[in-house]
Amino acid sequence: MSIVQTSQRHVAASDIPQPVKRPWGQLLLLCGLLLLSLAGYVWMRVVAPPDVERVPAFMLVWIISFVPYFAACAFVLLTRPGAGRWLWLELAIILLGALLMRAMLLPLPPNLSHDSWRYLWDARVTLLGYSPYVDGPGAQIFIHLRDFIYASSRFRDVPTIYPPGAQAIYILSYLIAPSNLYVLKGIFIGFDMVTCGALAYYLYRQGLDPRRAIIYAWCPLPIVEFAIQGHVDVLTVTFTVLAVLCASREGIGWRMLVGFLVGMATLTKFYPIVLLVVVLRPRWRDVVLVAVCFATIVIAYIPYYILGHGQIFGYFSIYASQQGTDAGVVQLGMQWFGQIMHFRLHTALFWEHAVDFVAISGVSLLVLLLRWRQRLSMAAATLIVYSAALAVSSHVFPWYTTTLLPWIAVLIGPLWSGGRLNGKHLAVAMAWYFVCVSLTGYFFDTSPDWRPYYAFAYDVVFAGLAIAAISALLFMFRQTRSVETG
Repeated sequence: MSIVQTSQRHVAASDIPQPVKRPWGQLLLLCGLLLLSLAGYVWMRVVAPPDVERVPAFMLVWIISFVPYFAACAFVLLTRPGAGRWLWLELAIILLGALLMRAMLLPLPPNLSHDSWRYLWDARVTLLGYSPYVDGPGAQIFIHLRDFIYASSRFRDVPTIYPPGAQAIYILSYLIAPSNLYVLKGIFIGFDMVTCGALAYYLYRQGLDPRRAIIYAWCPLPIVEFAIQGHVDVLTVTFTVLAVLCASREGIGWRMLVGFLVGMATLTKFYPIVLLVVVLRPRWRDVVLVAVCFATIVIAYIPYYILGHGQIFGYFSIYASQQGTDAGVVQLGMQWFGQIMHFRLHTALFWEHAVDFVAISGVSLLVLLLRWRQRLSMAAATLIVYSAALAVSSHVFPWYTTTLLPWIAVLIGPLWSGGRLNGKHLAVAMAWYFVCVSLTGYFFDTSPDWRPYYAFAYDVVFAGLAIAAISALLFMFRQTRSVETG
């Protein structure tokens, strides 16, 4: 057994808290934290604007709502779960609280983004026999369809970017209640609650405290981005968690299901295809998993291939090449390098995409090798490949970062353990920090100078990761020395 495996098992075993027999006090404290969190969302409803508008009061309350959230997370991480039914009672309070928080915000209209209105538009034109990957809402053929959905949409001159799996949910919502955004957001909340429950079950199966699901379930970022703004990323998170959960099971049927779930995650956003390197095993029968995954993707695209006469990617190629101030670190680095080298735009894009490909391929290959050598857990592997996907993205909106939260809940631990700084846990803490501070990007979306945001978000994370790497290397060096001199 390797040194890395031994240390991982030791940490995992020490992280499992022994249950408390009758935790009346901590049960009441959890309920108090829930009431405090709900009061914050009542306040948020009061200050929320009636339409799409950036209101400082709303943003301020949103940020303040992280205070009881962090208090609740600290409570879970620092206390032992109850024994038997007491544990399930605490978990029920956490899941009920998650549902109440989302349900309270569901009636609010999107006030920070117009994206969810575009979902309804895509469903409408698809049901009328048009492909949303060919023409944008502003096309002449859609003049007779212009109404409040069209007026609320943005990017009207470009076709859609959302893959067929997401389109299927839009269509389902439209069939249930045409042009009703709140039904669609209600479906999204249903998916989000599945994520919360599946995450708690995954934690339980891993021998960890299932109450850790509170790190995702009560986080104000996914609550606001999914319950109010109605972003489609909620589907990506759900299918990802289900795929990793099912990947821990044996049997050919489970492997086929994992392939289907990875395919469905990829059909909501493109980057989850890298999840294959997390769930694949060095066994021939996993060929079935890959076959099911790609068959799911191909079959989903066939109707749109027919409707669009071969056009199936819509606005994606342009979107991936956009040069934004909210980009991932790879594009920001390449923009800086291109300015120094005085590259023309097409040359800069070529090198940027080349570096993106090398970066995501290198990380994926490394994760695959570590997974096959059983030196990396599925949760850690998922956090790594999804972080790499964000790093090479042309945009890193706050709601994109929610895909990291479930794996933070699994991997987070004490920063100081065994008389030393724990590099692994510090790296996970940096990911958590980035997810939470990403919402401050809203304050800069109309600003020409994003340097304060880069310093507050990216620079702090880089510094933390550097310290984590140094700590891990020093620990490995000391372990190696102790073995050699042992």
